[in-house]
Amino acid sequence: MKATKLLPCLLAFAAIPAMAAAANATPKRIGPVSYYGALHTSGGKIIGAKNNEEAVIRGMSLFWSDATGIPYYNKNVISWAAENLPMDVFRFAMGINYYDSNGGTSNALDKSYSYAGAPEGYMTTIDQMVEAAIENDIYIILDWHSHRADSEQSIAKDFFKKMAEKYKDVPNVIYEIFNEPVNQGWNQIQSYANAVIPGIRDYTQNLVLVGTPSWSQMTQYGGVSGTNVGYVLHFYAGTHGVGTYGGRATQAKSSGNAVFITEWGTTNADGAGSPSSGSTQEWMSFMDQNNISNCNWSLRAVGSQYATDGKQETSAIFDGGSDGDLNTVGKLNSASYSASGKLVQPYLAKHKRDWASMLAKTLKTGSCAFNATTVKESETSVASAFKSGCTYTSSNEGVVTSTGDVKSAGYVIMTANDGSQSVVQVTAIPKQTIPNFQDLSCNYSGTCSVNRTVAYSDKDKSSKKKEWILTTDTKTLEGSTFTVTSLNPEIVEVKKASCVSDYCSNTQSGKQVTMYEFKGFGTAKIVGTAPAATGFGALNDTITVTFTKAPNKMTNNFKNTTLAFGASAPKLVPDTTMYHTKVTYTFNGKESSPYVTKSGNGLTAGNQNAIVRITANSPEADNYLELHQSITVIVGDSTQAVNKDEYYASEPVVVPPDTGVGIIKTKMTLPLHATIAKSMLSVGSRDAGDINVDVFSVTGQKVLSKTMRNNATMSLANIPTGSYLIVITQDIKQLNVKWNKAE
Repeated sequence: MKATKLLPCLLAFAAIPAMAAAANATPKRIGPVSYYGALHTSGGKIIGAKNNEEAVIRGMSLFWSDATGIPYYNKNVISWAAENLPMDVFRFAMGINYYDSNGGTSNALDKSYSYAGAPEGYMTTIDQMVEAAIENDIYIILDWHSHRADSEQSIAKDFFKKMAEKYKDVPNVIYEIFNEPVNQGWNQIQSYANAVIPGIRDYTQNLVLVGTPSWSQMTQYGGVSGTNVGYVLHFYAGTHGVGTYGGRATQAKSSGNAVFITEWGTTNADGAGSPSSGSTQEWMSFMDQNNISNCNWSLRAVGSQYATDGKQETSAIFDGGSDGDLNTVGKLNSASYSASGKLVQPYLAKHKRDWASMLAKTLKTGSCAFNATTVKESETSVASAFKSGCTYTSSNEGVVTSTGDVKSAGYVIMTANDGSQSVVQVTAIPKQTIPNFQDLSCNYSGTCSVNRTVAYSDKDKSSKKKEWILTTDTKTLEGSTFTVTSLNPEIVEVKKASCVSDYCSNTQSGKQVTMYEFKGFGTAKIVGTAPAATGFGALNDTITVTFTKAPNKMTNNFKNTTLAFGASAPKLVPDTTMYHTKVTYTFNGKESSPYVTKSGNGLTAGNQNAIVRITANSPEADNYLELHQSITVIVGDSTQAVNKDEYYASEPVVVPPDTGVGIIKTKMTLPLHATIAKSMLSVGSRDAGDINVDVFSVTGQKVLSKTMRNNATMSLANIPTGSYLIVITQDIKQLNVKWNKAE
C-alpha cells in the first residue's frame, strides 16, 4: 500500500482562533506566582501584590519566535526548565516585522513567523505559553521583540489591549511593550508608552516594562504615565562592563524607578563569541546585591536544524541542537549545557527556593499544622503527614482529598479542625510523546493546521484517497511502544502502510508508517496509549482530528480590473468555480447592472463611469463549501463614477468585537441595516418582506442560517468565539457584515 508524503511544517502558527485554554489552567506545582501574586512596583522596587514583599525572579528568555526559536515555545520545554534550571520567569520574544538590530527594515522576518504577518496564528501559541506559565506557577513576559515599536504603535496598542483583556485575571503575565529602542529619543519612547499602556490599564494593573534608549542601555528612563511601570536594562557580558552600565540601574532604582533586566548574555552583544566568565560573574553578583530580576538569553541550543545562516548562537544555554531541537523531556534530560549554560544554570540553581515552605509560612498556624509536603503523582496518599487526632478539609478534592488520597498533580491547602493550614504539593509525572500526535484539522483540498496532506496517489494517479502521515516511529520519544486507535473510523481510520508512493520523503520511503486516512467529514477522537517507561508514566491521551469540506475558489481570471467604455474582458466571469460548481453573480447586490453586461464567461463595459462590485456565489457541494467572493470592476474613471453610493452600500461592513458593552450598528442609511449588542443581532430594511441571515466562519463554512421578519432579532450566543461574515439578504439587496465575536 502507498501513502502520502509528509511535508515538514515550519509554520508553528496555524491561522486558527486562539483557544481559551489558559482561562481553565490551574497550577500543577507551587512557584513564585502563588507566593507573590501579580507583580507591581513600589518606588524603585518590584513587589508582589499579594504580600508587598520585594520580588526578585530569575529565568530565561526564549529566542526569537522564528523557525529557529519556535520549537522551544513548547509546554514540555517550559515545564522542564521550571523544574530543572530552575526558572521563575520566561520571556516570549515575539518577532513583529524585522530582525534589523539598527531599527531599520533591511532584514524582514518570514511573514509566517512574524506577528505583523500572521497575527491570528500567534494567539494559539501565546495561549499555550500562558497556560504553561500558569501550570508551572511562574511568570511570563509578553515581549514586543522589536527595535522599532514606535513605528508599529497601532498594532502594538491593539495587541496589548487584547492581551490585557484576555488575561486580566492572570497574575502570571508581565507586559514588555518595547524590547530595544535604537535611535529613538526618550520623548519618542515615552510618547509610545503613554499611547500603549492605557489599553493595558483598562483591564489589569500587572507590571508593564518599557525599553530604554540605545538597545535598552538605560541612558534615559522614567516619567512614563501610570502605575506599576518598570524600565528595562539589557547587557552582554562580553561587550558591557558592570562598572559602566550597572550604575545606571542602581541610579534608576534609587530615584524611584523599578528596573528589570529582561535580556542578558554571557557573550558579545551579537550572541556570538566565547562567554566572558569573569564579567558574567561580576554581573551576577551585581544583580543579586541590588535585587534585580533578570532573564538570560536564551533558552535554546547553540545550533538549530532550521538556521539558514549557519550561525552558532553561543549565548544559548544548551550545546548541540543541529541534529534536532531539544523540545521533549527525554531530549532535555540528556542534553548538555553549552559554555554559556555552564555559567547560567548554576546561577539559577543557586537561587532555587522552596516555594511550598515559603507559602506555608504565610498560613495560619496551630497544633494540627504539618510541614509543607511534596509527593509524586504516582503516590496514593499523603495521610501519613496528617497529625493524629486532627481532621482536614482540602481546598481542591481533585488534587488531594480531605482524607489524603492523591488524585492528580497540583497543590492544595489543607485546613484542619483547629483552623490551622498546611500545604501539600503533588508533582506531575512526565508524560510520554508520540511524534506529531496532536489535535489536527484538515480540509478536502489538503490544507491542515499542522502539516499539509495531499491526495493519495497510485503511480497512475487514479486514487482519490486522502491521507496524512503521523510518524515512521513505533515507539514514543521516551522508548515505549505505542498504539493509536480511532474511535470514529468512519471519519478517520488509523492504519499502517508501507510508504512507497512518489510522495514519500527520503526518511519515509519504503518504511512502515502510521497514518490517518480521511473517510468522511466530521470530527474523530483518536486515542494514543503506551505503557510506562523509565521515569515516565503510562500514556493515555485523546486528541481530535477534524476533516471538513474545502473552501471553494474562483479561477484566477476572476480578478479586479478596469475597462474602458465598451471594452470586454472575455473570461472574467466564468460559469463555474475552479472546482466546477455552478456560479451565479450579483452586481452591487443586484441581479444585473446597467454599467456592465455579462455574456457567456465575458463581461462588457457600458458607456458611463462606474464602479461595480461583482460577487460570485456558489452553493455548497459534495466536497466544497458555499462560496461568496467579490471583485471590483471599474468602468472608465472611478473618481467620476455615477453610482458611488450604490457601490459603497454593497461593501462589507466591518464592526469591532461585540464585548457585551455598548451597541454595534451599521449605517442606518443603507437599504438593509443591522445592530449587534451582547450577541443579539437585529436586522431591518426600508422595504417590507422577509430577511435571510447566513453566518459564515473564516473558512467559509456556514454556521447559522435563518429567515427573519423585518425588524426582528436573533441570538448569536451559541456561535463560538472567532471571526465571521454575516450575509443579510432581502430580494436582491445584500448587506455583508464582518464581525469578531469576543470571549
